[in-house]
This record gives sequence, C-alpha cells and structure tokens, in this order.
Amino acid sequence: MQLPDGANPLPPDPQYRPVDDYRRMKVICIGAGMCGITVGALFPQAIPNLDLVIYEKNSEVGGTWYDGRIQPDLTPHTYQYTFASNPNWSRFYPPGKEFEQYLIDVSKQFDVYKYVKFGHKFESAKWHADIGQWEVQVLNLEDGTVKTDWADILIKATGFVNAWEWPNVPGREKFKGHMVHTANWDDSYDVTGKNVAVVGYGSTGVQITPAIQPIVKHLDHYVRGKVWVPPGGGTNFQELAERGVEKNFDHPKWERKFFCNNPEAYLAFRKKQEQWSNMVQAVQLKGTEMNAQFREMLKENMRQTCKDKPELVDMLMPEYAPGCRRLIMGQAWLEALNKPNANLIPKAVKEFTEKGLIDSDGVEREYEAIICATGFDKNMDNRSTPYVGRNGITLQQAWDPDPVAYFGVAAPDMPNLFIMFGPNSAPFAGSIVHTFEGAAKYIIKCIKKIQLEYIKSMAVNAWVKQVDHHMSTTVLSESCFTWFKRNKPEGRVITSWPGSAMHGYFGWENPRYEDFDYESWLPEDAPLSYLGSGFTVAERDNGDTTGYMSYTDVKTVMPVTDYAEDTPRL
Repeated sequence: MQLPDGANPLPPDPQYRPVDDYRRMKVICIGAGMCGITVGALFPQAIPNLDLVIYEKNSEVGGTWYDGRIQPDLTPHTYQYTFASNPNWSRFYPPGKEFEQYLIDVSKQFDVYKYVKFGHKFESAKWHADIGQWEVQVLNLEDGTVKTDWADILIKATGFVNAWEWPNVPGREKFKGHMVHTANWDDSYDVTGKNVAVVGYGSTGVQITPAIQPIVKHLDHYVRGKVWVPPGGGTNFQELAERGVEKNFDHPKWERKFFCNNPEAYLAFRKKQEQWSNMVQAVQLKGTEMNAQFREMLKENMRQTCKDKPELVDMLMPEYAPGCRRLIMGQAWLEALNKPNANLIPKAVKEFTEKGLIDSDGVEREYEAIICATGFDKNMDNRSTPYVGRNGITLQQAWDPDPVAYFGVAAPDMPNLFIMFGPNSAPFAGSIVHTFEGAAKYIIKCIKKIQLEYIKSMAVNAWVKQVDHHMSTTVLSESCFTWFKRNKPEGRVITSWPGSAMHGYFGWENPRYEDFDYESWLPEDAPLSYLGSGFTVAERDNGDTTGYMSYTDVKTVMPVTDYAEDTPRL
C-alpha cells in the first residue's frame, strides 16, 4: 500500500511478534490545558512504545488558566490532580496566577514539556480509513506555515472553555476607553479610581467584580438573568466557618510547612474537602428533601447577604431549582454588590458607544473601562476546526442537533478519536479533575487494546438514552437558560455526566469493549493472529521471565516469615 507523505508506517506482520510486544502508536493530542497535561503526564507512564505529540496554540501550558488567570471559584485542594498534590497553596482560594504556576510545576515534574509543540494552532483533522490514521493540520503561529502530521490516535483535549467570545453586541469598535475580555486579561491596565462596567455573569464575571470593587470609583455589573449563589462557593464552607471566616483565608507559613513535611496530614486535609463535594449529588435530584433544604439555605443566605440592598434579592433570586443552570460560586460577588460603589443592572447590553454602552431599556452610561466576562463558545459544533470522520461525516454533522459522546469520550463516526472533557462528562458533585483522570485512564486502556490486538479502528455509537433518562430525574431538566443546554431552556443537557464524579470514575474503570465497532489489520480468517509467535518479549530478549513473582494483586498475602520451621506438617 502506498502511504501518503509523512504517514506513519503500517503495523508489522504479527507472526513473529511476541504477544506482549506493543506496536508503535503515534498519538496526537490537541491542547495543553488541564486535560492535555493529564494526557502528557499519564499516557507515557502507561502506554509502551508511545510516540506522543501535544499541539498547543499558546506559548505555555495551562489553557484557560494561562489565558485568564482569574482566581478559581473552587478551592484547589480539590481542584488538583490526585497524582500531584500541592501542599503549598497560599490561600484556600489562591490567585489564578498561582494555579497556573501549579500547572507549570506539574508539567515540569512529569516531563510534559518534551511532548508539547507551542505556538501551533489546530486547523483540521481528516480520517483516512484505508491506512487507519488521522491527517492533522496545524498552523505554526510564528511563521504562518501549515504543517501536516499523522496519528494512529487523535485526542481532542480542548475542553469547553477554549475559544473565548466577545459579546454579540454592535458597536464594540466604537468604544474609546479600555475594553478587555477576562479570558485575555491585560495586567498592564490599572482600574483604580475608574468608572468600570462588567458585562456577563459567568464564573469570571463574579470573580472579577469582588477583586476590583474595592479599588474602582464606581462599578456597574450587567446581569441579564437570575442565579443561585451558594455560600462559601462550591467548596466545603464548613472549613471557612471552622476558620472563623466567610470568604477566604490564608494558609500561614507554618501550616504549609507542616503539610509539606507531613504528606499524610495534607492528604487527610484534601480528603476532608473532597468528601464534602462528593456528598452533594442528591441536591441535583428533583423533588428530594435535600434539594428543598438546599434551596431554602440559598434563599436565606441571599437575604442575609443582601440586607443592605434588599432589592438585589428580587433581581437575582430565580424561580428554577438550584442546579438547573450552573451555580454561581459568588458569595464574595454578592457581598461586593452590596457596597455603595457597586450597582447591579439586570439588563442586557444593547449597544456599545464611544463613551460607554446602552442597555436594553435604552439607557446610556459612560465608563472609562469595560470588562467583558462573556465567556466562551460552548456550542461544541467545531465549525472553525473541522474533524472529518468516517464516510466524510464531520464532527459538526455528527453533533447535530446536539453533541453526544459515548461515556463522554468517543463521538459517533469518529474512529480512533477520543475526547477529554467531552459532552456529558462534567459531574455535578465531586472534583472535575477526578473525571479528567478517569477519562484518561479509560482512553489508555482503549489505546493499549488497539496496540496489542492489531485493531485498525475503534468507533462507537451514542449513548443518549441512558444520559437523557438520568437527566430527566434531575433539576437540569427544568426550564432555565443555561449553556448546559446550549441556552435552550427545554433543550438536551450536553455537558453533564449522568452521575457524580465518583460514579464517573467507576464507570470509566472498565470499558465495555463490546459496545465498539472494530476494523482489524488482521485477516478475517485469522482474527487472533495478534497472539503472535507464542513467546513474550522477555523470552525473546533473554530478560526476566519471572517478573510476575515480584508482585501480587492479592490484597492479603502470607509473608515468608510466617512460614516458620516449626510450622506443623501434614
């Protein structure tokens, strides 16, 4: 078979191959954010004979955290990798720059950098069924050239929050003041003493407002919908209460030193925080006592927090149940809005002007700076970066009308394409980082199966029925305006995993290989010829043929010392 220029060699004849001789596998990963770092850290440890390349458009790892660097709305004690504990966080909710530095440190520790090609923007990918490979095109942002690379396996690790968007409002170019998007923050501009508008009330909007409210002259926050705000953010607010604070606290030097010198103590502290987040899944279920209690708690917290401006309660308190749209981790935001120099404007922005903006009621206000916290393109339709799969079907077509992916990792008609943080993979309860790791380990098992068994392609159909059934039992099925449902109040839930983070991690532990459709490199009349020569690598290379004696997966074993000379004999 004539291979295209640059394509990877086809698998060798397995006839003379030891059964445990993993064939070379070229894997291309798109993105070096948290998901891409997970790939770069875990794949080389688990996959033999791996040729891994990670393409990243930025000049550094971190993805969204590199672009935005806004303070996380979840404590990193739970929002970090299980395989890379950091006991040295400066605060319970540290600055965003500190979290970005954590991702850099992890990448250095696990040698992720040697796999990453920075300044390369993904352009397109096309599946070639005859050779079982993806043709991937990336744009070199330094010289403007387009490079073609080939992969046996393609990993889409660009996540939900990758392509940030300006508000879809006319006149943005007219504004003569300073305008910035939170996902492309400008550290050189100082908002101190200025009149500032914040547009948008997603995660970054509610994070930036309390950060700048104390230093600006006046702040207007434009919020066009109503939201639920849990006290203490999405983290263990009991930890805040135990420390005698409401919003945040420093980890003093002595405590950080103690955690560094006592890893078991820090692990116990991490488990304490994560235990809380793992125990709230029932809050999402419709008609439960826990959901009702949670709703009352949020109501009371909003009333108490907004007692200086009670009108905020009517502006913000929704009719839908908590959890129908993403909870706003914004206790500090609520408190900032209660300050005299802050104002909530429950209106959409109609138009930008030279001096400011006009709201949906036609009222114009003037500002020196406008901060757009309008988020990212979360439609996941891949219009600008096409993936062309089996029979010429694009990922955009496969995800019409809604994105679907089997177990959140495998899209229909996309052989050998695996997705990190794909549709229906985000849990309601528990650490989302835990799900990144679970998905990565699932994909590792699939890749090793492809390697060993001479599989040419591995694809699967959707699993929509199970997802939709679960969502019908949750408050996500209520009518609310949320990107979880592509901003369609009655639409399908496209983001959330049908269960908790722990549920997902367990679900990913053992792939149901029988759900996949396969093409093989082997003859139809010899599907098991991947078993090869009848030997193992150790036998071929005169290596250790007794490695299995060095370990056991049995939980309880009898030590040699327990088998004393005077042990009774039969």
